[in-house]
Amino acid sequence: MSHRAWWLVIATIVLLGIAVAVQEGLRRDADDVPSPDSPAAASTASAPSPDAAAAAASAGLQAAHDAAMQDAVSAVHAYLAALFKDDRSEADAMWIHGRPASQGEADLRTLEDVTGLRVDNARPQPLDATPVPTALRIPVHLRIGGQGPLRRYSGHYDLRREGETWRITAASIDPSPAQR
Repeated sequence: MSHRAWWLVIATIVLLGIAVAVQEGLRRDADDVPSPDSPAAASTASAPSPDAAAAAASAGLQAAHDAAMQDAVSAVHAYLAALFKDDRSEADAMWIHGRPASQGEADLRTLEDVTGLRVDNARPQPLDATPVPTALRIPVHLRIGGQGPLRRYSGHYDLRREGETWRITAASIDPSPAQR
């Protein structure tokens, strides 16, 4: 046998030894894990630690908080997309009583032939102290394209949760000063 062949045989034996050792270690770890029917598993499963329960509750509240924020922002974006359609009934239905407030976004409602809309919103601001907000203010910056120059607006929308739906309660949107 050549010198190279001996090294291949030695390397193969070493690799087989490593594979056997790893498999033996994995088998021991699996043997150490109690089965769900064992008394040790039953005692740990029935009494979660207070820290684990608090962490799970906190994580659940945070997830609900984040979902509420995301849903509210999505509602504002959907509203603004519907606002510039020929039939504004869909947009009007997103208001708290099915009709927009008399003021707040009057300039937006006069725009016609809108060909493009960009909505940039800042982080929603809770208007109540509940862990999962039911009232939010969402600051927005709008760029609206159409006939003529690009129009810019800024302000905010106030929303309140009704069941599973966010409804707009107020708006304060004004033309932004021209940027130079």
